Amino acid sequence: MSFHRRMRSFAPDQIQITDEFWSTWHKTLSMAALPHQFQQLVDSGRIANFERVWGANGGTFEGYRFNDSDVYKWQEATAYALKNVDNPKLREQFELTVDVVERTQMADGYVNSYIQNGRLEDRLRNLNALHELYCLGHLIEAGVAAKIYLGHDRLYRIAVRAADFVCDVFGPDKRLGFCGHEEIELALIKLSSCSADNKYRELAHWMIEKRGQRPSIFDAELKDERALSLSPLSAKLMKSTTGYSGEYAQDHAPIREHDAVVGHAVRAMYLYIAATDLADGKNDEELELALTRCWDSLTSKRMYITGGIGPSGENEGFTHDFDLPNSTAYAETCAAIGLAIWGHRMLEQTENADYADTMERAFYNGALSGISLDGTGYFYDNPLESRGNNKRTPWFGCACCPPNIARLIASVGQYAFGISDRSFYIHMPIGAVAKAKIAGQDVKFTLTGTYPWNGTFSLEVNLEEPTSFEVCVRIPEWADEVATEIAGASEEADYRSGYAVFDRTWRDGDVLQVDLEMEPKWIEANPLVRDDIGRVALTRGPLVFCAEEHDLGYAPQLLSVDTEAEPEIGPSKAFPNARSLNVEGEALVADPADSLYMPAGSTSTRATSAAMIPYYLWNNRGPNNMQVWLRQR
Repeated sequence: MSFHRRMRSFAPDQIQITDEFWSTWHKTLSMAALPHQFQQLVDSGRIANFERVWGANGGTFEGYRFNDSDVYKWQEATAYALKNVDNPKLREQFELTVDVVERTQMADGYVNSYIQNGRLEDRLRNLNALHELYCLGHLIEAGVAAKIYLGHDRLYRIAVRAADFVCDVFGPDKRLGFCGHEEIELALIKLSSCSADNKYRELAHWMIEKRGQRPSIFDAELKDERALSLSPLSAKLMKSTTGYSGEYAQDHAPIREHDAVVGHAVRAMYLYIAATDLADGKNDEELELALTRCWDSLTSKRMYITGGIGPSGENEGFTHDFDLPNSTAYAETCAAIGLAIWGHRMLEQTENADYADTMERAFYNGALSGISLDGTGYFYDNPLESRGNNKRTPWFGCACCPPNIARLIASVGQYAFGISDRSFYIHMPIGAVAKAKIAGQDVKFTLTGTYPWNGTFSLEVNLEEPTSFEVCVRIPEWADEVATEIAGASEEADYRSGYAVFDRTWRDGDVLQVDLEMEPKWIEANPLVRDDIGRVALTRGPLVFCAEEHDLGYAPQLLSVDTEAEPEIGPSKAFPNARSLNVEGEALVADPADSLYMPAGSTSTRATSAAMIPYYLWNNRGPNNMQVWLRQR
């Protein structure tokens, strides 16, 4: 099956999220998280950096050279959030950021407060490390979001000018160049779709094709003393023991030769997101096979059960197959976000529910764990085990993750459903009201349920005239039993690529009832994952669960679970809107008076029960011992 976009997301004015789970998050974003993040942008000097360019604020540039991108990601998240839940104060803050960016932008469209604060001679001098194109990519994404979600033309025009600058400098018969941190490519593709101007897509395609070619532009930069002095760390990250490698920035080989995910995890995801978009309808078998190989490599050998990816903090990315340590897992929040987005792109191109399974896994676990329930505390890395040394913080020096998780949560409707000329897709059954023209008829779809706590939901269809079209319901890999019913109808669903497909004539008021069996499951890892040998993890539906000392009263590292005893489902005592799973097992009795070492069998145990909570909730009550992979009794 060749890549061809089989569905599209709903437009912002076509969908309203009514789901209790995600609506709560949307309110938190608009009323707490994004105002909090704006204050952090101010307090950390990120806004002042723009103002210093035109002399409105004293001092010199503060922070990392790529800090402008945090402002742009915040703008994008805010555009989504204001569409969901309005907040006049947040709108004022949004307009303030647009003001400072607009005033900072140069006549040719370039804007970068780090370079414009006394470093103009180094503009575009070090593409592998200074992140200028990366920042412009996030500005472009913000402008497109503002245009589509808020009808905000001013930020959009700023974004178009920035994109035109990139097109004026780079491309065939112009300068050979692309960014060390991929992002500009997917942003240009978004702008091309929004503007209907194909030149942006063509430049993105050219940049992806040139990446990995030899000689590499990055290798040349590392030999340029001036360029290297701007970021001495570049040489360590981009080289191997035998010379220039490029794996860190996915510049190790042309994209059609890629057979495994390597290097910096977020960069890899952003590259493959853009490449998947570009494969649409091209019948490019080599590119499709390369993307499929990399996806399979990632999800079968290099992905945590939570959807976290990239185990190493040293390169913020990948090491080798089955290297998935728990307590030292880096699993950057942004990387899980990138995986969710890439999964969605692969899903749109193939209509294969396997990609939706991974997208959902990352959404509800590896990404969502990156933000606290109140929206003001964040994780950069997301380990699967803690000895009490992990703590959510209100901000970071490198603050890519807070606005990134905000923009993913705020745009969840883009990922939950899909639409085509005669098909309505349910990828994640969250409560929503969606309206679209399908098979020539205006149709309203109303989905109600309590996902992810329950797998039972209903879909009501409202339309004026009976119309024939498909409703495609994803059957998750975790659902062993599925029941469906349409009152008064005898049609049975067909099964296609992981979806139950109801192709029939729909009438006003028809209701489809779906029950996805959602039973707790104990999971074991491939023995090649050495850290998980003899251990099990607990899942229910899309959620991965963990044990915290807050609930057990002792460190979960002392717990051995009984996998033969069925976990009991109930409301969480600590988190009233969530569910917990009560498991049975034994706990080692740790006595400081015991000898440091003793004959085997000397340690005593006691029977115990333990309440486990969804992984995304861990550390919301402060640092403590936590574990996902538990010993078996």
